[in-house]
Amino acid sequence: MLDKIKTTLEKILLYLTSAMLAVMVCLMLWQVFTRYVLASPALYTEELLRFMMIWMAFLGSAYAFGTRQHLSLVFMVDAMSGRKQLILMLINDAVVLLFALLILLPGGIKAVNSSMAQFSPIMRIPIGEVYMIMPITAVLIAVLQILNMADLMRNHKHRHLEAAGTL
Repeated sequence: MLDKIKTTLEKILLYLTSAMLAVMVCLMLWQVFTRYVLASPALYTEELLRFMMIWMAFLGSAYAFGTRQHLSLVFMVDAMSGRKQLILMLINDAVVLLFALLILLPGGIKAVNSSMAQFSPIMRIPIGEVYMIMPITAVLIAVLQILNMADLMRNHKHRHLEAAGTL
């Protein structure tokens, strides 16, 4: 059940960031076309691209943490085995979880609240809506890290039972 939730969440993040990248490519092509061919650049594209890049980067980071593709010291984990490896991986996941819950979530909420009255110059979007991705990503990272930790514990227990010959 937890695997299905984690896989579904990761697929949603993957498809969403992929779609955002495709839209960004189209917007960039449109911007180049209007600037150099029509000699009248579309003003909204640069701002929209910037905002989409922020959202894509945050959602991509949540995906990377969920799939364990984030930057990490793999050689340390690979150098260990058994219980030591499990403990190191759990510590790493706990640090990421604490960062998401204690820094990214409250910091994101504070950024959203303090910038809701500021508007983007061209599209007139509240900047707080752009920053809304920070608390959203914090929750996504926290959920994915909890699922990663549960998966680690379940797999370690399963391997331990197999090694003992009880499975």
